[in-house]
Amino acid sequence: MSASAGRALRILETIGAAERPLGPTEIGRVLGLSPATAFRGLDALERAGYVSRFQSSARFVLGKNVAALRQSLFIRFPIRDVCAPYLRQLAFASGETVSLAVRLGWYGVRIAAAPGTNEVTSSPPLGAVRPLGEGCAGHAILAFLAPDAAEGYAAWMRRRGGRAPGGPALAEIRKAGFAAEATPFARERAALAFPLRAAEGAIAAVAIEGPVVELARPAVHESLPHWRGIVQSLERLAQARPALFAGPFDHLDPDDIVLP
Repeated sequence: MSASAGRALRILETIGAAERPLGPTEIGRVLGLSPATAFRGLDALERAGYVSRFQSSARFVLGKNVAALRQSLFIRFPIRDVCAPYLRQLAFASGETVSLAVRLGWYGVRIAAAPGTNEVTSSPPLGAVRPLGEGCAGHAILAFLAPDAAEGYAAWMRRRGGRAPGGPALAEIRKAGFAAEATPFARERAALAFPLRAAEGAIAAVAIEGPVVELARPAVHESLPHWRGIVQSLERLAQARPALFAGPFDHLDPDDIVLP
């Protein structure tokens, strides 16, 4: 890969990971580039359709071609279409947006969602990527990985200078059968995520992203058995027809998969 191509990819990764539009000066500061060099990279990416100007300003966001690449990635996961009816059923039952996060290496990637009936929602975009140790969807997957895979994740985190969630926390998730996470917009309430398990452990998680349970007592919600039953129906299908749930990158070593 040429130096200019590598630089363009780093710029694209920086914009994709940012929570707001960035200008060339900010990007240059993050990547150790001069503003002029950062701008040349941005100009090339803009002409190729991979970034675009935010409201005609000098700041940039991801462009339309990135969305097309993302969609081409999503359709490689058969699990997305298989799960869609179950996501819609759970969204209707809970009133909240329900999403599917698949395991990709040591990451969880949000590849599908079904909107709920509640008017106020706050959900990450499709394609959002987080290490498995972050967020309730990732925790739900991590808690139900096979032991050797869980050890592999912990080793990967140590190499990155981080730490995996502790054993007691994961054991609590396994006991409950789901992971819960406080929501920032509803005090003392939590979102939750159920693991989607196949023969060798969790392959994905189904998350109800709104504040549906009490943070202090997430297991006592009266609708929890119904929600769990929907996910268990999907799990039975995964165990009966595993080919439908296979991922396109399952053959790769998780340590070799690097996502922004």
